[in-house]
Amino acid sequence: MEERDPSLEVLVKKVRDIAYDMEDALDDFKLRLTHDRGQRFFAPLQRSFDYVLNLRARHQIASRIRGIKSRVIGISEAHRRYLIRNDIMKQGPTFSSISRLESQGDGLLLEEADLVGIEKPKRQLIEWLLERKPGREVVSVVGMGGLGKSTLVKKVYDDPDVKKQFKFRAWITVSQSFKKEELLKDIIQQLFRIHRKRGPKGVDHMDYDKLRTVINKFLQQKKYLIVLDDVWHTSAWGAFQHALPNNNCGSRIMVTTRNTEVASTACMDFPDRVFPLVPLSQEESWILFCKKIFPSNTCPPHLKNISETILGRCEGLPLAIVSISGVLATKDKNKLDEWEMVHRSLGAGFENNDTLMNTRKILSLSYNDLPYYLKCCLLYFSIFPEGNPIGRMKLIRLWIAEGFVEGKEGMTLEEVAEDYLNELIKKKFGSCSDGNQ
Repeated sequence: MEERDPSLEVLVKKVRDIAYDMEDALDDFKLRLTHDRGQRFFAPLQRSFDYVLNLRARHQIASRIRGIKSRVIGISEAHRRYLIRNDIMKQGPTFSSISRLESQGDGLLLEEADLVGIEKPKRQLIEWLLERKPGREVVSVVGMGGLGKSTLVKKVYDDPDVKKQFKFRAWITVSQSFKKEELLKDIIQQLFRIHRKRGPKGVDHMDYDKLRTVINKFLQQKKYLIVLDDVWHTSAWGAFQHALPNNNCGSRIMVTTRNTEVASTACMDFPDRVFPLVPLSQEESWILFCKKIFPSNTCPPHLKNISETILGRCEGLPLAIVSISGVLATKDKNKLDEWEMVHRSLGAGFENNDTLMNTRKILSLSYNDLPYYLKCCLLYFSIFPEGNPIGRMKLIRLWIAEGFVEGKEGMTLEEVAEDYLNELIKKKFGSCSDGNQ
């Protein structure tokens, strides 16, 4: 929300700054005023002596603490005034609706791209849905933001054979923050619309348990397909799974997610139904890139090298390819210097171009969802030269030296840091590396 509100952005920055200052003050206190003297005979005398010597340090740290406390009170008051001024609790858009719009932007942008390389995964997913198995099954599509998970599943959802098999269908976009009651009401509205009936009376005032009961009862004897798009947390899956009955009618649930834990939890009984969506190959990326920019789908020879260099920055992400292609399509194809300027200013482009800004926001959701202890670890990669291999143990020890790693009972700091690294790798690639590098 801070990206949409400069006032809130200032408040968040102040909170971050004061958190860092608090950490510095605690470190200073530990360094200057805490000493383990043991149980020596003269320990009490030594402590008294230290107290006298450290009076100045104590006064300085106490003054810093008072200053920090005063700033915290000031920030709290500013936040209270902000809430009153904006009345966001009553009138402002909820974060869930904002997140849902952003996530839908991902799918809409890629929908226009007529993605390459989508037919094979589409056939596989349709095959899983149409298998003649009576029990309810769950299919998960997992991958990082920008890969086109929603686009792929939407094409499957709208396929004529799938429509023929599943008369009762509903598409729900869950997103990072959601209200389960509102989404359950959405499912009811979609299902009853298909049934050409009005929804049950009083649905707008039903609580979670009642809504869940209505859906479960309605679908008991029906073959249905429900898509839960953009599921971020296992708790979100848990909020819906019991509303959808296992009615032995061959029903299916499809889940799209960036989180491998969500995918594996949803498919706990169907581990072979997890479909990891991977970035486009170099050939597929090139086809999509040319398709979006050149009318003949063929890149002129004088632009090939710079195009390949720019395309390499996209790392096979369809959303990134479509976004940068939209920028390049407006450039003069006879002027190599304009294309080179785009390459040189890719960083600035993400700030100044609306399409690229939208892409950055969509992809940044993956970063924002990281637990706080992984954010610093991920950002630390930026100090290494691009494209160079990074030694695993070197990285782990640097994290520890920077204070990014929190101790856990029964584990060394190195073991905790290795867990951090594996968690980051798992979030990006869906599986862990071999640990050799």
